[in-house]
Amino acid sequence: MAKSKIIKDLANSSVDTMTALKRAKVLLSEIGNEDVNNWVNYEIAGYPDNVELPDYRITRGNLFGSYFKGSMASHMTWTNVSIPLGKMPDEFQESLLQISFRQSVEALRKLAESTAIKDGQLGKVVPADFFPSIASFNNDSYMMITSARVIIGEQCISDIFAAVENRLLDVMLLLEKEFGNLDELDLDVTTKTSDQLKNIAERIILIVYNDQSVTIGNNNKIKDSTIASNIEEQ
Repeated sequence: MAKSKIIKDLANSSVDTMTALKRAKVLLSEIGNEDVNNWVNYEIAGYPDNVELPDYRITRGNLFGSYFKGSMASHMTWTNVSIPLGKMPDEFQESLLQISFRQSVEALRKLAESTAIKDGQLGKVVPADFFPSIASFNNDSYMMITSARVIIGEQCISDIFAAVENRLLDVMLLLEKEFGNLDELDLDVTTKTSDQLKNIAERIILIVYNDQSVTIGNNNKIKDSTIASNIEEQ
């Protein structure tokens, strides 16, 4: 069977991610699964604060900043360098270094074009309340941190787009296999039983959320355990 043009366009990068998502929204609405529809809507409009993120929208950065050792009268200063983590517990590192992207794909596109990412300053500011704890994990009472932020690489946003497009392509291939050509943006769900539609929805969710823990029940809830701070651009 010849591939649908909608699949060819996505595979050849002939359409932008937002257009591909809108096409997917029209098609997936026919499946009638809340979690499937939510995923597309969240990618288009952004993820609310109370919604758990797919793993591809969560990344880990590196801690940079400035600090000095010694007294104000006589001290050594390090400026804009990597700050050592010392014996910082894994749980603290996860909370400190983890960054979440809740923006819509359109907002991410604009962020990718911003001066922050071009200057290598994409990340989040670390509140001063954390400074004493960071120093204590280095077992250095003379370490005085004056500023800190978590920096991530510019490839992080590109990786999100790649993950979304790859999942969209897999979903489209699944829909084409189950329903035939997709170019009319219409699925004939009357050819499937309710159990078959439920099975298709479950397979789509597994594609979208990859290897995260997915629980399909009466409320069709998707579970993971990762929560992180929103990204800030400063």
